[in-house]
Amino acid sequence: MRRNSFHRLTVTCIFAMTISAAVTRVAFADGIVTFEAESGALGADWAVSNSSSPAYITILTDNTTNNPASAARVASYSVTFPAAGTYQLYARVRVGTNTFNDDSMFYAASFGGKSPTLSSDWIFVNGLAAAGFSNGTDVVTGGGSLGSGMWKWINLSQFTSQSGFTVSAGNLTQTFQIGARENGLDLDEFVFGTSGPAFTVSNLDSGTLPPPSNINTNLFVGPDGMAIHRFSAIPDGLNLDGANPAAGLALVAGALCGTTLNGGSQGAGTAFWMTLDGTNFSAFRTFTNAPDAGNPQGELTFSGSKFFSTSLAGGSNGVGAVFAGQTNGSVTLLKSFAAVSEDNATNSGGASPSAALASSGATLYGMTTAGGAAGNGTIFSQTTNGATFSILHNFTALDSQTGTNLDGAVPWGGLILSGDKLYGTASVGGAGGSGVVFSIGTNGASFTTLHSFAPLDTIAATNADGAVPFGGLVVSNTTLYGTTSTGGSGGRGTIFSVQTNGGGFTVLHHFTAVDSITGTNADGASPCASLLLSSNVLYGTASVGGAGAAGTVFSLKLASLQFTTLHSFATIASNGTNRDGAFPAAPLLRFGNSLYGTAFSGGPGAAGTVFNIPIPTPPAVITNVVRNLNGTVTLSFLGAPNSTNVIQATASLTPPVAWQDVSTNIADANGAWQFTGSINASIRFYRSYAN
Repeated sequence: MRRNSFHRLTVTCIFAMTISAAVTRVAFADGIVTFEAESGALGADWAVSNSSSPAYITILTDNTTNNPASAARVASYSVTFPAAGTYQLYARVRVGTNTFNDDSMFYAASFGGKSPTLSSDWIFVNGLAAAGFSNGTDVVTGGGSLGSGMWKWINLSQFTSQSGFTVSAGNLTQTFQIGARENGLDLDEFVFGTSGPAFTVSNLDSGTLPPPSNINTNLFVGPDGMAIHRFSAIPDGLNLDGANPAAGLALVAGALCGTTLNGGSQGAGTAFWMTLDGTNFSAFRTFTNAPDAGNPQGELTFSGSKFFSTSLAGGSNGVGAVFAGQTNGSVTLLKSFAAVSEDNATNSGGASPSAALASSGATLYGMTTAGGAAGNGTIFSQTTNGATFSILHNFTALDSQTGTNLDGAVPWGGLILSGDKLYGTASVGGAGGSGVVFSIGTNGASFTTLHSFAPLDTIAATNADGAVPFGGLVVSNTTLYGTTSTGGSGGRGTIFSVQTNGGGFTVLHHFTAVDSITGTNADGASPCASLLLSSNVLYGTASVGGAGAAGTVFSLKLASLQFTTLHSFATIASNGTNRDGAFPAAPLLRFGNSLYGTAFSGGPGAAGTVFNIPIPTPPAVITNVVRNLNGTVTLSFLGAPNSTNVIQATASLTPPVAWQDVSTNIADANGAWQFTGSINASIRFYRSYAN
């Protein structure tokens, strides 16, 4: 039979039929329910084979429709769940010798008796000949690559991008049905397991839950100084908590959420949450390779209880995906990007998305770094329900001699949305071949190159404005702020601003050259991430350089252009380890008076860290003194935004100085506050400190 390329096909065909369900004997533990395929009420076309172990069921005839077609091809089970919750469906199957002609079936889209001829009642499972797991320690997902002729487990919910089955507290006993399609597919056992736990083959074989999740899932338990989580080493590419976080963090319900590019029990990254102090950590999702959303690189964009993101190498073709998920571990692919041509690296739609998505209502906006009509990436939109994907822009080909074009190429940063315009950067191309800043309408119209970065000096790699912007942008009113990873007067990147209409391009900071031997400097080098703008201060990371040559965290005050290195990551040892992390390449998150971020490498496992850096409270300064007509004096102060400040006064600075508290004031969002007091001496001194 011809293998179909779709997973589920819905047609409008109504045929009312009820199927009685026999009572199925089940064994269950808290969060897992197992039942044998032969234990249900089997339609007449099913055959049971129990001449050897294990006993299993198989269908006798093929069916080419998009539903079971008759009650004789349906099997029904009455399943009692141990508790309310969301459960995912697992199956132990064996694909016959005809491989892709022996590997499809149906399962009911929800609980209850279904019409065998109503396609919308059924989820179509196809392609089991190239998926599944059999090693006892394998975590069973919707991926895997096992072929035919052996028993193997597969997570059918993940394999078909189904979010799972919800069981309510008052309805623990439910009717569940499967339907037959191709003969040659043998079915041994089914399991419903709660979403979240990482069930292994051994767990499913024995009907047991995984061990209680180690709250730290890590060799390095708890925080160590500023490193509030230290990812475990990956000598064989695998660990429990993930490795190499390439994305920044999101704050959801008081917890930090993020992803890792690598590591996890399947080696394709994880999604995790952790408390702000680092004492609790859990990798709630382990990614695997195609068709899962493996190797996530974009930040998580939350909307209600769901998050949305991109994977660099996941999806059904292994060249990236857009996916939705929840912190219970469920993941649904919204878009799998098409395979790229081996001849010219092009495709329709793009490939390898690498950054956060912008969102507006039910629409997501993103970019791919590769693929598209010219192989240089795309700008796209995707609805949050997965229904509609649109290409807004294909980045054009580069001149083979100069590396230039009109619109830029290979965008690595994410998009930002302001009004009906999207703003972003492309890392190369443009008039100077060094990248561009651009805008485009959310409908794909009016693509405009706002700034093309100048060509680099071929020897010193310097220029006037910077080059190769890897990070995205941040906007304030009509001003965009961003970074370049190279170029500038030091050849190590810049911080820049430009107006949303393309005018007023200004370099705010040139990162200095690094020592040619040690790789160190004072301010860091090669920033690769978007900036954070908070209270008129830009915060960011530089991926290398600094006192330890392993990157920095910095701030830049927009009012004064005062640049401050807030932290230099420690030098890494020959084995790639240090205490605090190295090579930060992701945006920062501010919460309260702290900055949270990720370091891609370093830490005691050489696999990266999550870090927390307090924002230094600037000393308050007196900006103005006014003697009032009524004999009082008004002092104007400038300090930390929204800070609480105690003002003290004394009549003499001769030791011992007797300072007295005279007022407590709260600064506004710009850090300003005033104090008015009476003068009862010819000389009076004032000072303020943050409380």
